[in-house]
Parts: sequence; C-alpha cells; structure tokens
Amino acid sequence: MRNISTAIIIYGIIALVITAACENPRQTPAVPESKYIIVENATSVTLTLSEVTSKPDKVELIYFHTKNPCHCMAVVGDNIRYAVENNFRDELASGKVKLTVIISDDPANASVVEKYNAMLFTLFIKEIRGNTERIYPVSDIWNMTGDDNRDKLINFIKLKLTDILEGKSF
Repeated sequence: MRNISTAIIIYGIIALVITAACENPRQTPAVPESKYIIVENATSVTLTLSEVTSKPDKVELIYFHTKNPCHCMAVVGDNIRYAVENNFRDELASGKVKLTVIISDDPANASVVEKYNAMLFTLFIKEIRGNTERIYPVSDIWNMTGDDNRDKLINFIKLKLTDILEGKSF
C-alpha cells in the first residue's frame, strides 16, 4: 500500500512539472540594449553606448516584411513609411535618411535577409559614418502594432530617428 501511495505522489509531482513547463514557454534571452553590431569591411566588433557619440553621415531604416502580410503587419509597415515620409522630407530628399523595404520571403532577397539575420518582420536602423555601419534591431515596435497604436508607432519612429540624427544613439 505504501508503494502505491509513493508512486501516486511521484506521478503527481511529474504531472505538475510537465504542466508547469507547458504553461510557461521558454523565454528568448533579451539582447543587451547597450550593445551594437558594427560592420566595417566584413569585420564585426561591439561598442557600448558611451563609445557612440558623433552624428551619423546617414541613417537608413530597413524594414523586412513578407510579400503578403496580414492586416496587422501591413499597418506596421504603413506606419513606419508614414512616419519617415512625413517627418523627414528634407532628410529623405538630401539622402541623409533612407527607408528601405525588403520582402523577406522573396528568394531574391535571401542574402540581405541573411546579412541582417532578419525574421519575416523586422525593423533595423543603420547609422552610417564614413565606411562604418552600425546596425540596430528595433524590437520596441512590436508593442505598437495594429490600427489602435498608429500614433504611438509613428511618434516612436519620429523620436528615435530624430535622436539618432542628433547623435543620441540607441
């Protein structure tokens, strides 16, 4: 009788552990916000915030999306485009700011997707200083998806891009 009670307790504990594991999906580790990927002549190094001080020569927003995005994701792309085109007209015209939209599931873009290690929907900001590119993934936008967050996302892009243009990097 004692063996049966012990077995029931052990099975109960195992069931609880399995249930808890299923209800708590594995968390993806966060990328440290104070680190940057720098690509210079195919060499990568890492800098801290204090090492990035000057205004960039150019800034490029690179937005990856699929050929046929759902409505929610299409709105994100539309809002990014709107924020850049309506708040940085002079910078776009002068070439100081550039917006590049890349279809991530198009096989013709595979090398670019690989270079950026991009997901199907990803936004990057690239600062260009001379021959040096600093590439930052922008994950904050995923808290601002959908029609209800239009103004929040547009304002976020506007503020982020303004800060970078003024030399206030990520």
